[in-house]
Amino acid sequence: MGAPEIEVLDPVHAEPTTSLTLYDAIEAGLTELRTAGAEAFDVKNTEGNKEAREFVQRCVSTRTATEEAYTQWNRPILAAQKRVREKRDEILAAVKEIEQPVKEQIDAEQKRKDEERITKARAESARISVHQACLNAIAALPKDYLTASSADVSAAIRDLESPEYLGQRDWEEYADQAKEAVATALTTLRAHLDNAKAREELAAMKAQQEAEAAARRAEEAKVEAERKRVAGIKDRIHAIEIAPTTCIGLGTKAIQQRIDALAREAADDFAEFQAEAGAAIEAALGNLNTMLAAARDAEELAQLRADAARRKQEEQEAAERKVREEQDAKAAAERAEREAEAKRQAEARAAEQKRQRDEAEARRREKEAAEAAAQRVRAQAETLLALLVESRAHVPAGDLADRIDAAINAATGAQQ
Repeated sequence: MGAPEIEVLDPVHAEPTTSLTLYDAIEAGLTELRTAGAEAFDVKNTEGNKEAREFVQRCVSTRTATEEAYTQWNRPILAAQKRVREKRDEILAAVKEIEQPVKEQIDAEQKRKDEERITKARAESARISVHQACLNAIAALPKDYLTASSADVSAAIRDLESPEYLGQRDWEEYADQAKEAVATALTTLRAHLDNAKAREELAAMKAQQEAEAAARRAEEAKVEAERKRVAGIKDRIHAIEIAPTTCIGLGTKAIQQRIDALAREAADDFAEFQAEAGAAIEAALGNLNTMLAAARDAEELAQLRADAARRKQEEQEAAERKVREEQDAKAAAERAEREAEAKRQAEARAAEQKRQRDEAEARRREKEAAEAAAQRVRAQAETLLALLVESRAHVPAGDLADRIDAAINAATGAQQ
């Protein structure tokens, strides 16, 4: 439907007024005012001040006349302008009323086109964003497999290599970029696969090495435990073997306690060394029993010597007591001195003879006991000496070591 022709009014040209001539008389008075104002007024005296005020009043009157002339001339013009403005507003309102429906149709169509364009742009942006997000997902896929196992990486590679991976969606104009993204991701994933295989191989090697090391440690611990067990048994056997040397110089009670302790030892407790342990126990018990007998003899000899010394002391005390008694008797009775002296001498001789006999008997018994002890000691001297020499190397420095050295030197006649 064609648009109707609209007649546009020509612009109104206001003709310039010729009434400027109304200012001619006023302008003629300006020359007079300018001439009068050129002279200085003596405002300090009354006459001069009055003349100055009158001059200012003339200027004010001239300005007022000028304003009134303009107002008189402009009033009809203002009325005409008002009428013209009112007519203009009526025409503009009428045109606006005619124009508005068409303008609204145009605006509505433009709005529809703009909304359609925005919707298409948003759809296009969303479509591109989806494609880009999928491309980014493909590009970022290898990051998820930096530390993955070779099986997981292989599965991801198989997934990317399958035709179904890119065929899941329509890539449109991004098909080539999608293929390039998959190719790049496959390259990275294959590198990850090599790294994963290397990691797993290294981990397997480390695990194998650790298992072998653990097995070696277990075997070494087993060997060490066996060594300690055997060493402990041998130390016990050695302690049994040197038991007699530790009892040298001890009394019968201490030797008997050691014998009792050894008697409680069972050869079965020494495992595969029971034969050696049994022999050591038997030998040690034999030596200790010999030492016990020798200690008993020595104690008996000491007791005999003590008894002899006691008897001698008693006899000496008795003799002294008797001398005192005789002296007392002599002092008491001078008349029986000879008989008493004879009797005392006889008794003294008898006592002396008895003392000599007792001493002889004591010396004989002491000699027999010493010879018997010496005979028993000589019977075991060589065995004890060999044991002392053998055990000396295992005895730490100290009092016991010094006593063993002294005994070996005494037995061999060596110089200390």
